[in-house]
Amino acid sequence: MKEHVSSHEKKQFLPGNQKKRVIAIGVVLVLALAFKFIWGPGESAELKSLVFSGRTMATTWEVKVVDFDFSEKRKALLGEKIQQKLAFVNSQMSPYHEGGDIYRLNAAKAGEQIKVHREVLDVLNKAIEVSEQTHGAFDVTVGPLIRLWGFHDKKSLTTEPSTAQIAEASARIGYKNIVLDYKNLSIHKRIDGLDVDLSAIAKGRAVDMVAEVLDAANETNYMVEVGGEIRCRGKNDRGHAWRIGIEKPAAPNARQRSVNRVVSLSDISLATSGDYRSYYMLHNRRFSHTIDPRTGRPVAHSLASVSVFTRDCMTADALATGFTVLGVKESLRLADKRGIAAYFIEREANGFAVTASKAFTAAFGEENDK
Repeated sequence: MKEHVSSHEKKQFLPGNQKKRVIAIGVVLVLALAFKFIWGPGESAELKSLVFSGRTMATTWEVKVVDFDFSEKRKALLGEKIQQKLAFVNSQMSPYHEGGDIYRLNAAKAGEQIKVHREVLDVLNKAIEVSEQTHGAFDVTVGPLIRLWGFHDKKSLTTEPSTAQIAEASARIGYKNIVLDYKNLSIHKRIDGLDVDLSAIAKGRAVDMVAEVLDAANETNYMVEVGGEIRCRGKNDRGHAWRIGIEKPAAPNARQRSVNRVVSLSDISLATSGDYRSYYMLHNRRFSHTIDPRTGRPVAHSLASVSVFTRDCMTADALATGFTVLGVKESLRLADKRGIAAYFIEREANGFAVTASKAFTAAFGEENDK
């Protein structure tokens, strides 16, 4: 799959958080490729399938509906509803879409009440919830630090930011400075200069919103993918659970990509975060695009990729980012405590090592690691 992103598309929903969509647009596209649809040898399609696809939020999306019985009119209506949901997320949750809820929130002054859609409140509420669960490792306000470290425009730094610069940028972030008001459907900020970027959670919510459209249409066999985030229900067109491949981390310029693990998914979502394609070297040190909001610095641990499996995709999306910041040990402790299925790939001197949470092993077993 070859990807090209026009400058217009980039402005619609540029990646801006510390996950795969953290600043580097290429990382989003790479992880969209990380999920490959795999079927066993000799199998042939037996069920009818309907595929919708396109571009949104500066990445690709695809919806596959299996065993449908639609008239041409109903197919068109379903496609239209899917497009409407994706357009809504792109327009209201992108910090670059003028007039959208997040754009207006970022432009507002401290204390100014901004009327927003209920869906935007729900996404921010989930973001704050995951921020609390990860002790601040996930934070949708981390943008100033990402810009400071040069990942917003993908320009490698020639000198490391000073302690004073990090402190100044850190003073303008903090998820606790976002105040939600469900009664009045509004939001305000506690400090000036705070800006919100939902790119580490909005694609997951877009997947869920599309799935809700399919559920409302009484579809029970489908796969929804937006920018690498996936939600599956029922069976694929071979009559089996959806088989998804998790990519093995590779160098940024690697031409060939391989699958590290294949998982069978049904009635579950999957989100993967990784930093192996977005980093730069400075004075022989590796600086990851994954910024820890708690320290103001790029993470220095060995985690290369983490895949998280939850019922809804929005939660998996946000947790994958938070786990990428926390690293394997702390993430595994949290995943086991909360019964979260997570699959970690760490860098080692001679390759990669795999660690899985208890919930992952219970759901998918220990076999098939490569």
